Amino acid sequence: MSQIFHRSVSLAALMAALIPVALPQGAGAQTIDYGSLEQLFGEPVTTSATGKPQRATEAPVSMEIITADDIRRAAAVDIPGILREYTTLDVLSWAPGVSDVSVRGYNQPLSPRLLVLVNGRQVYLDDYGRTAWSTIPVQLPEIRQIEVVKGPNTALFGFNAVSGVVNIITYSPLYDDVSNVRATVGTNGYREGSVVHTMKFSEKAGVRVSAGGSISDGFGSESWPAASRANYQDKPSRRSLNVDSLFQVADRAQLGAELTFSAAHQNDVLPYYAVTRGEYRTMSGKLQYTQETENLGLIEASIYRNSLSYDVSPTLEPFRNDVTVVKLQDLFKVGTNHSFRVAGEYRHNSIDNILAGNSETSYDNWSLSGMWDWAVNDRLSLTNAVRVDHLILNRDNLPATVVASYGPYWSLSDYDRSMTEFSFNSGLVYKATQNDTFRLSVARGLQVPSLLEFGIMYGGVTNRGLGVFTGNPTLDPTVVMNYEVAYDRNIAPIDAVGRVSLFYQTSDGIKLAASTTANASRNGVPYAVIVNGGESSAYGVEASLKGKVGSHWRWGLGYRFEKLDDDIDGYPSGAVGPTRYENSTPRHRANANVGFTYGKFEGDLFAQAVSSFDMLRVSGSTLVETEIPAALMLDARLAYNVMDNVTVALHGTSINQAEYRPTSLGTVERQVFVTVNAKF
Repeated sequence: MSQIFHRSVSLAALMAALIPVALPQGAGAQTIDYGSLEQLFGEPVTTSATGKPQRATEAPVSMEIITADDIRRAAAVDIPGILREYTTLDVLSWAPGVSDVSVRGYNQPLSPRLLVLVNGRQVYLDDYGRTAWSTIPVQLPEIRQIEVVKGPNTALFGFNAVSGVVNIITYSPLYDDVSNVRATVGTNGYREGSVVHTMKFSEKAGVRVSAGGSISDGFGSESWPAASRANYQDKPSRRSLNVDSLFQVADRAQLGAELTFSAAHQNDVLPYYAVTRGEYRTMSGKLQYTQETENLGLIEASIYRNSLSYDVSPTLEPFRNDVTVVKLQDLFKVGTNHSFRVAGEYRHNSIDNILAGNSETSYDNWSLSGMWDWAVNDRLSLTNAVRVDHLILNRDNLPATVVASYGPYWSLSDYDRSMTEFSFNSGLVYKATQNDTFRLSVARGLQVPSLLEFGIMYGGVTNRGLGVFTGNPTLDPTVVMNYEVAYDRNIAPIDAVGRVSLFYQTSDGIKLAASTTANASRNGVPYAVIVNGGESSAYGVEASLKGKVGSHWRWGLGYRFEKLDDDIDGYPSGAVGPTRYENSTPRHRANANVGFTYGKFEGDLFAQAVSSFDMLRVSGSTLVETEIPAALMLDARLAYNVMDNVTVALHGTSINQAEYRPTSLGTVERQVFVTVNAKF
């Protein structure tokens, strides 16, 4: 792992040395000062959709911004717990620190349809396109805002933005001065500590260092299926370190550098609903150079490398997944009403498949993208974006031991393959009045198969009676189309903002695992094969209303209705059965919150109601559907400012019941915490 990381840093250093030579001299750029923009706009702003500062209601995509105040007032202790309080997001809570998150349904174990970024660097894991939230190397107090973008946005946001994007933005080490210490203790033996410290060496150099970790007792394993208890992790834990820096290297040029490390021990739920111990080590290095030129606009070049070591078994070596991403983009204006962004990206992704004799599966992905943002007039704007991806797949060998034991289901020639696909986003925003905004949007996004879906070969899967679990190099991407109309309204008399959106979405070529005996066996050994298993459609409505009463009270309401319809076909005979998205996505979600700030006291109460739904679970050697009953969960937080910079908070999740069942795996218990937060 250290050798990989050093290679990454060396490559990044070389790029940093070459960039100033390649770009015009005497020009420069500034990264975004979100604090100044918030003061200017009077509310949180985003730059992630088009590159220019915008209110969330002005962006050409459907977006919610979770602010630092929202994060501070949350009752939860991690990012998935905070996201659970928003109706547009589906959160499956499997165990302490282990959750899967999706936007507008289609959630599953190791959910692969969500792009998760921290300051532009992907933090989802490329092995399966999933997010292990406990490995994200940021602490809650260093997060400025979390942007939740709904629908496919591959052309605007990048690779794997299939159903949505969670974009985490931290405080700037150069523009913001954030330093604090946080400690939390709670039920189930929960203990957490973190420190964030910003160091300003001058007006042109800043470094932010953060570190933290937690440990707890696992939820009662007796509620888990008997076959899963042997793999139960009794003491799930996590720890992380992040060093983020930003330097003003010229009047209008900046260089940013980031190094991260994280480790986590937890219980993972696999796509076929079995449980394994997951032990993670992640490392990353990133360099970013920005320069504002007189003739070419704002040029940004970045490179980062993510390395993952993942241990799933005490009898096997950890497998390694490395991804390197190099990106160059230019944001410029033509006249006063036309903004353009052009970008090129190269991505190399590889995985050492130790489950198949240390063979390596990899791909190289080249992409070009462009965006045109046209301010037609003071009220109307049109944004169009397109992206083309060209992927080249490769596998270095099929080990003889695997071929002898199970037979060659695929040959090396099957991995000699390339594919070219396109995606687009188009959004029309009309500001009818000072208080009324309408948005029409259509988008095409891509879910490219992951390396495990392309190439894994795992022998000895016995809990479902399967001999080999194998990927499929002939897989095609899942194509997601989304059509949406939205309306936002500022309601001045009650100091509130209302939002409603209607959407229709289709997913073609969904990737599912089919278990077969007759059509997919070699040497008499049955296989489970990843296939493009059909299509699915979804339609729904989202509505929210939030506001304030005077200077002391705040409140909010949210509701989502969504109905899915699966059309699963093309399965080999003898299929055990796919994930049933139409049954596993709740039809109704409703949220409400009320809070107050009075003197030194601050309090918030959150309520979420979820209708019943069905989910698969392991029963013996088969998968069966289990009904998850409707539930009402209450979270609460009460805080007291002991002094100007020290706050003590009592908070809890699911406080209205001792335990409830959010998934088919087991129950989640009530948790109560005490947190002390000190700023310095």
